Amino acid sequence: MNKIVRSIAILVLSAASLSAFAKDKPMNMQHEKPQGKGMEMSEQMLDKMAKKKQQYILKIDELSDRIQDEKDAKKKQALMDEQLQLIKGHMKKKRDMKKKMMNKHHQKMMNKKDDMKM
Repeated sequence: MNKIVRSIAILVLSAASLSAFAKDKPMNMQHEKPQGKGMEMSEQMLDKMAKKKQQYILKIDELSDRIQDEKDAKKKQALMDEQLQLIKGHMKKKRDMKKKMMNKHHQKMMNKKDDMKM
């Protein structure tokens, strides 16, 4: 019984020390709200992005409805191709934006690393 209590105590203390170490780590990846100018989006920017997404969704839905209603196989395939191109364009835009954000983040981390060396 004594060994079990000791083992549990050691596990609890080691977990506590690991979590304390993680908080002090310089390259910590904890989720924090961005600070500084230009890091937060304005309400207008968020509205603009939401409206663009809404337009995209409406266009996809409209094409889906037209595809469902279309009887001619060739016209149906043309509508499906149009919808596919719209989806691919949206995915490419998202990928490019994510790549841009990751490059920015990587550059920021490299600058922090360089500052720490000095």
